[in-house]
Amino acid sequence: MNLLFLAEGEPDDPSASGSGIPASIAAHLRAEGFAVSSADVDLHGLAKGAAAVATFSPRRRRWAVKYHLGGMPFALRSRNASRQVQARTGTDAVVQYGATFHPRTNGRPLFLYCDSNVPMSRADPFAWAASLRRAELEAAIERERRVCDAAAAIFTSSEIARGAFIEHFRLSPEKVVTVGAGPNFDVAQIHPRAEERRAGSPPTVLFVGREFARKGGDVLLLAFRLVRAQLPEARLVVAGPERLATAEPGVVFLGHLQKHDPEGRRRLQQAYVEADVFCLPTRYEPFGIVLLEAMYHGLPVVATRVWAVPEIVDDGMTGFTVPRDDEGAVVIRLLEGDR
Repeated sequence: MNLLFLAEGEPDDPSASGSGIPASIAAHLRAEGFAVSSADVDLHGLAKGAAAVATFSPRRRRWAVKYHLGGMPFALRSRNASRQVQARTGTDAVVQYGATFHPRTNGRPLFLYCDSNVPMSRADPFAWAASLRRAELEAAIERERRVCDAAAAIFTSSEIARGAFIEHFRLSPEKVVTVGAGPNFDVAQIHPRAEERRAGSPPTVLFVGREFARKGGDVLLLAFRLVRAQLPEARLVVAGPERLATAEPGVVFLGHLQKHDPEGRRRLQQAYVEADVFCLPTRYEPFGIVLLEAMYHGLPVVATRVWAVPEIVDDGMTGFTVPRDDEGAVVIRLLEGDR
């Protein structure tokens, strides 16, 4: 079967979009014997400039959300996607990542892969779409509804997302299937983990996340101060952000490490090997691929009890889940994990 895979950003580039999920999907489909061609339907050049002007907001986060979910960018991406479908006459089916565009498939079945939907943002002030005004939010939901109605099936990364599609869009339960997600790297590259910490090595907490504030990095810094008060030799290793404005004792900043870059991958791999626990006190996390990656490296996880995280972290077994913005709970779990 010949599949056309569409995404915002080059689907085969792990650094282009979706935490590398599109690249992983494309690779797995090919491994299963499908012939997969891929296409980037994102906006470039004049189209990108026009969409940026049309969605402008002086608040940077709101501008980014409007650009991602607004009507004009949606229409322009849909045009790009339709052209890609039209150009590939041998395609049997179309697969798209997310629902921020709607291609004309010319009778070919359309399949979606999603980690969340816009209606899920209504009840969460930290959610990405929460910065939209009510009319903007409702319009984005209606566009998403049309894409979902046209899809032959919707694959989700979590049960909470599956339930949201069924509930909010009144879809048949048989149409929405949870398939999960996997790590954004080759698991064969993982080194066997030592049974015990090396003598003299400090207890180490690892944080990996590009959006430091959204993923609760500030909460972790507050918690780490309290951890250091009891374990002065403890370290916190931070990877992901471009910069980190702190000179906290014990904090080691690695910067933004690209997994597709051999040196970046080596340094990140070493960070996982040297860590004793992974901590992500995130405020908003539709799924959380990085939690799976930490577990593949054999690390216990401390993460926030939000969105799909409780489906990933088995509380008390593979790690602990804590309330959002509760640095005290993070401290307790980090110290417990060190024992």
